[in-house]
Amino acid sequence: MRVSTRLTAGSSLVLLLLLGALAYQLIQVRHLASISREVSRVGLRAARLSLSQIHDLDGLQQALRKYFVTRDPDYARLTRELGGQVSLRQQVLLGLPLSGVEREAVEAFGTAWRGLGEEVDPGPPAGPEADLLARVALAQKRARTVAEAAQEAVSAEASRAEASARRSQDVSLLAGLLALAASVIVLWATIRSIRKPLERLASATHAVAGGRFDLQLPSRCRDEFDQLAEDFNVMVRRLSELDQMKKDILSHVSHELKTPLAAVQETHQLLLEEIAGPLTGDQRRLLEMNLQSARRLSAMIAKLLDLARLEAGVMEYDLRPTDFSQVVGSALSLMEVRAGERGIALRTELPRDTLWVRGDGDRLFQVVENLLENAVKFSPSGSAVEVAAAWSAQTPPGRRGELLGPASPGAAGWVL
Repeated sequence: MRVSTRLTAGSSLVLLLLLGALAYQLIQVRHLASISREVSRVGLRAARLSLSQIHDLDGLQQALRKYFVTRDPDYARLTRELGGQVSLRQQVLLGLPLSGVEREAVEAFGTAWRGLGEEVDPGPPAGPEADLLARVALAQKRARTVAEAAQEAVSAEASRAEASARRSQDVSLLAGLLALAASVIVLWATIRSIRKPLERLASATHAVAGGRFDLQLPSRCRDEFDQLAEDFNVMVRRLSELDQMKKDILSHVSHELKTPLAAVQETHQLLLEEIAGPLTGDQRRLLEMNLQSARRLSAMIAKLLDLARLEAGVMEYDLRPTDFSQVVGSALSLMEVRAGERGIALRTELPRDTLWVRGDGDRLFQVVENLLENAVKFSPSGSAVEVAAAWSAQTPPGRRGELLGPASPGAAGWVL
């Protein structure tokens, strides 16, 4: 499966989980809003009406007692007004969409109030005082039952809303955890699928940068990394072909130039030896300059050939006892003219005793010559290049084994 397909599938799964959680949240919000409207429209209104009935019945009880004591017509009128209000609120309660418990309580109150309301409504109360007050007390009790039922209904709706909110919270938390788990799984699977190809590609790139053009990455053409590996292999093959072409050209050109240059040097040498006839001073100077230039060009060609041998792995070394001080001295003599042209002083600090080492004298000379050439080339005018060498019996810090072994009898050591 392609990496982009895996990422798309994982992201779609996480998105579906989040969308599902959002849809459930919206449904729960609408449900809570419906409960809130129902509580406001029915439950709270029923509770207010029942409390108002209790208040009116309390006032009716007080008015009846005062009427039976004073027989004042104003109290009789007050009992009619309060009784009318209680009957009106009872009708409103019966018209509300009440719960079963609330409706039973309201109907029970209506049964207790029906006869009492007929007695206090038309005119002054005519029944016995004790009987009327007892019936009012019963109506009060039933009104309190209605109020309690209304409050219980409101509490039940509030409990429903709280339970719905808790469910919504739990579902949201679960959806969030599932989305997080899915995200972690997708991320882990993605990292796992791309880590190894990236490591192989990075390692191969590092190897190619180091000059290994025979490296090839496995490719099964299943995803983007396999396609990248295939393109990488094509690039490496082309680089290998170009590198081989460069080596062939350098080797061929160097070999082709080596023979004519040798002939030029031999010719100049014969002319300088005056085999063809005597030379004037100017002629000798010009021939010496030409011979020196030819030798420099020959040295450059020799370096190119050595580079080709190194890259091909066929460089050969003639290891024998060599005086390292003499190698350094020869290289310094060769660089004196060029250093003088740049105004750079060459300073040496070599021991009086011979520094015998086992190595290839020509290759050691090339190493020292290259070091001195770079030092003279990149040093500012008017500065100095110091060359020092010494023998040490102790191994320098950070070095293992022998760098240069002894060429003559004696303790092994290091030439620094």
